[in-house]
Amino acid sequence: MQSLAIRKLNVWYGRKQVLRDITVDIPLRQLTVIIGPSGCGKSTLLKSLNRLLELNEQVRVTGRVQLDGQDIYAPGVDATEVRTHIGLLAQKPFPLPMSIFDNVAYGPRIHGRTNGNLEEIVRSRLEAVGLWDEVADRLQAPATGLSVGQQQRLCLARTLAVEPEILLCDESTASLDPISARGIETLLCELKGRYTLVVVTHDIDQARRLADYVLFLWLGELVEHGPAGSFFGAPQHELTEAYLAREIG
Repeated sequence: MQSLAIRKLNVWYGRKQVLRDITVDIPLRQLTVIIGPSGCGKSTLLKSLNRLLELNEQVRVTGRVQLDGQDIYAPGVDATEVRTHIGLLAQKPFPLPMSIFDNVAYGPRIHGRTNGNLEEIVRSRLEAVGLWDEVADRLQAPATGLSVGQQQRLCLARTLAVEPEILLCDESTASLDPISARGIETLLCELKGRYTLVVVTHDIDQARRLADYVLFLWLGELVEHGPAGSFFGAPQHELTEAYLAREIG
């Protein structure tokens, strides 16, 4: 299992600084939740962890994100390889315009990780997200024909198919109906013993349900972080206490 450490991370969009000197260790094989008001930098921090920010050419990043001691932003590090170790489940499901089977098989194929057993990889990942029984008889059907909740589970299966050790989730239940959202929450809780998970949410109740560890951002700064029990039960910073009180109220 690979460690993930953030050291003096700063991010700018053009001239606007979005993150300021973020330093924190992400606990292994636990579910870390990032909370804070809209525009505080939650999604920016999440996307900095597997170099997705580079897709925006106006972004500038300083500091380090260390995966097992190796800075993923160091010269010569392959961003695509980084993303095989650190996967992302986005807010809205985005199935590829191909079959259900090919969606899950896509990553292992392009990264050469099929080991001659692609059918077993597809089945095991669909089973892991509770989708196999629903789609086993239509694996060659277009993935776009699935319901939104099924599409999000498919996207999770596709992410897991390349065997990442760290899974990032960017408000991954926000676009789902309540039943589908709870289904994804249940899956994340089941996965956290095998993966390190980092979840962005705007829903404090969801954070309380899911979190083992919490990061609280405000205006791009990491105000407080710690185990969920003490964070929610006895916050150490007045700003944290005020934010939690406001969200509960």
